[in-house]
Amino acid sequence: MKKRDIWLLVVIAIGALAALWLSIGRGCSTAEGKASEITVRNLTDGAVSYRIRALSISGSEVNKVLVSGALDRFASKVPMDVTYERLGGDVTRRLEPGKPYTFRYDENNLVHLYAGSHGREDAVDLAPYVATPQEIVEKMLELADLIPGDILYDIGCGDGRIVITAAERYGVRAVGIDIVEERIRESKENARLAGVENMAEFRQGDATTMDISEATVVTLYLLPESNDVLHPQLEAQLAPGSRVVSHNYRISKWKDREIAAKSVTDRSGESHSIFVYRR
Repeated sequence: MKKRDIWLLVVIAIGALAALWLSIGRGCSTAEGKASEITVRNLTDGAVSYRIRALSISGSEVNKVLVSGALDRFASKVPMDVTYERLGGDVTRRLEPGKPYTFRYDENNLVHLYAGSHGREDAVDLAPYVATPQEIVEKMLELADLIPGDILYDIGCGDGRIVITAAERYGVRAVGIDIVEERIRESKENARLAGVENMAEFRQGDATTMDISEATVVTLYLLPESNDVLHPQLEAQLAPGSRVVSHNYRISKWKDREIAAKSVTDRSGESHSIFVYRR
């Protein structure tokens, strides 16, 4: 083989290796991606101590104390584990990049970390997003005793199913409120698919700052402390005779206004409570 041909092969080999190296570099960069923000919010009345660790070779555990109402932010490309004390033992939850989480009280008044939170410091966080089973939606609307001319407001509307069902089955105007832009987009698309865009309206924002005075029926699937937050607004803005239907949680300051309480089982066998109030 001539010397010129040998040098040509060497050049080709070097070029191939360089191309391979660049390809591997791009692949690693794509796999890692950009860091996404994980938020952890404390909506309990006291400080919460927890430990957090990134799931990487170099990840070390960090001790954190989150005071009531505060929000911690973590930029991470990989999942993170949070460990906190519950019932005298440690509980560990896996947190995914780009997702929000919230320390709240559960139904037994114990601190628990839930998925879901809007991650904003300028607005009240009323509840994580948990969809209401359709059969419970239908029972809530039945107990609301909807009549022509009613205007329904659903606070924390999620995917819009209560608003859409009210418009579709009862022919009433209905308004859904949610602070999360993605939920509002989803609700509008669901209303379009159901053919009720003219009767179903969706508004993005903090429900605690909105005017709900035109509502004759309000539906809620929040949490006890969130119902307490909304109580002054319901009291001040709703006209006498308006109905409020709450899924699973009572409005503690309206004990004297409770007119019905029903237990309903969904298709999976899970039991739900529905409480009806009259302003």
